[in-house]
Amino acid sequence: MTELFGFALLAFSSILVMVDPVAAVPIYVANTASYSPAHRAAVLRRALLTAFVVLTGFGLLGTFIFRVFGITTEAFRITGGIILFGIGWEMLQARRSRTRTTQEEEEEGETKDDVGIIPLGIPLLAGPGAITTVITLLAQADNTLERIAVYAVIVVVLLISWAVLGVAPLVVRRLGTTGINVIERIMGLIVMVIGVQFVVDGIEQVVIQLAEAARG
Repeated sequence: MTELFGFALLAFSSILVMVDPVAAVPIYVANTASYSPAHRAAVLRRALLTAFVVLTGFGLLGTFIFRVFGITTEAFRITGGIILFGIGWEMLQARRSRTRTTQEEEEEGETKDDVGIIPLGIPLLAGPGAITTVITLLAQADNTLERIAVYAVIVVVLLISWAVLGVAPLVVRRLGTTGINVIERIMGLIVMVIGVQFVVDGIEQVVIQLAEAARG
């Protein structure tokens, strides 16, 4: 039970900082500034549903992708860790991570009547970093309970995102640009640490496998 709790806590912290609803606040507010409250709420629901489908879909397909391309879980852990480290480095400098969303996608979103699916759902909430994190966590899961924990965490994180983005205008007024940047830097540091841990875990498993092969 202790191991399950520790894994669930790792999954929660990892997915939360990658979905990062606070970082999505300015773009969400800018893209929905002219919307009525009802329209804005509908857009938010579509964004969260899109993110849920994408994250759970890639999670379910992760094993199949590994088999088709002959990818080992260790290779994905190391690669995922490197990607997360890069995203965290950009966040630490309070720069908008272009791994999450590009300038062109943000500008295109401002001209759309409905931005719930793109760019809010994809790639802002369910971007490459979040997808990589989910697949990596499921690759690390040792049993069914841990895999269920990952999917449960996805739901919890998206509910938190709903709460944060639901009061987005208030968040912008209260925190301002400086406050949001401070939170972004803190989360960036956490993302970098998680990325390093993924790399360490991947390398450790590779070393163990090489040692066992050498003894055999």
